[in-house]
Amino acid sequence: MRQRLDPLYLASAALAIVTIVVLVATTTGPTAGASRSGSVYDDGPGGASAVRRYLEAMGASTTTIQGDAFALGASARVVLILGAAESVSDEDVTKLRGFVRAGGTVVLATELGILERSALDAFGVRVSGIAAPGTHALSSAAFADPPARSLSIDRGVALGVGPQADVLATDGRAPLVAAVREGSGLFIFVGSLWPFLGGGLGEADNARVVLALVKPALSGGVIAFDEYHHGLHPSSDVLVLVERTWPGRALVFVAVLTFLYLVLSGRRIGPPVPLEVRPARSSLEYIRGFAGLVRRSGRGEIARRRLRADLHTGLARGVGLDPATPFDRVLATIGAQDRLRAAQARAVDEALARPLRDGQLLRTVAEIEQLLATS
Repeated sequence: MRQRLDPLYLASAALAIVTIVVLVATTTGPTAGASRSGSVYDDGPGGASAVRRYLEAMGASTTTIQGDAFALGASARVVLILGAAESVSDEDVTKLRGFVRAGGTVVLATELGILERSALDAFGVRVSGIAAPGTHALSSAAFADPPARSLSIDRGVALGVGPQADVLATDGRAPLVAAVREGSGLFIFVGSLWPFLGGGLGEADNARVVLALVKPALSGGVIAFDEYHHGLHPSSDVLVLVERTWPGRALVFVAVLTFLYLVLSGRRIGPPVPLEVRPARSSLEYIRGFAGLVRRSGRGEIARRRLRADLHTGLARGVGLDPATPFDRVLATIGAQDRLRAAQARAVDEALARPLRDGQLLRTVAEIEQLLATS
């Protein structure tokens, strides 16, 4: 007989495979493949290692921003944020604005504008569409020294800017590079990573464009590459790993899906609990239980009324009378034969007409049984 595979096992196996793929894709180091990391630790065409070496060859000093917290060093003059892999928080934007007001320059390059949305919103910049790939002419004076006449991109986003922004480059339809001045510094937004990556640095005048954007640091100061938002900030807090890293989010996703499957499929978690087999209860237990309920309710007249009816009926039948015969007539009939028994019956009836303690009620029951037994 062919055994049917449990859907739970299939779902768990599929989720495990997805989790492993996500973990491998997000935790392995930079490779020389076609992926875009924007990291200075990536020597491939999708990394920024080449632009770092190029800037250092042009006489610039470079460093990286990484660690437990996003902190801008005192010696930094230019900060490069190239394709953030983690969300730029409002607190990070506050630090960047303070850095710009003090005379620093921030260059933020993005191809989605999702994780950097807080920075875009802070300076009135938005993503307005998809940028046209190809080589685009430059006419801004910002690229006069060193002279750069064209900018090449393979993909990117067009920017929507307000009146406070200066458009430095376009794709022929919409802004591609824009700068917003605040205080004595600049915040520059670039709608493509390609000019800063190893694969695009050598195309057209991309290298000169990058050099013009970081020009303030060439005369003194340090160019800081943001690696913090590429995930280089170790933490011992498990919640931080779950909330801010894709492997952690993947594990949470797997756990939630597994829990929902268990709930919706009605599967039990763990072995079944056997039912407790109890022996059948005797009639005496029910009687005692009912007596306890009557006692706690304070309605003892229910039991006395029933005992009194049993006494009247039993004595009437014992002398051959209708059970509905008045009790005085029944006592008269019994008294004609046995006056003592009639007196005992009257005493029991009178006792049942008033409240009795538990002990007295039990003695009365015994007396009723004795009277009926002698009838």
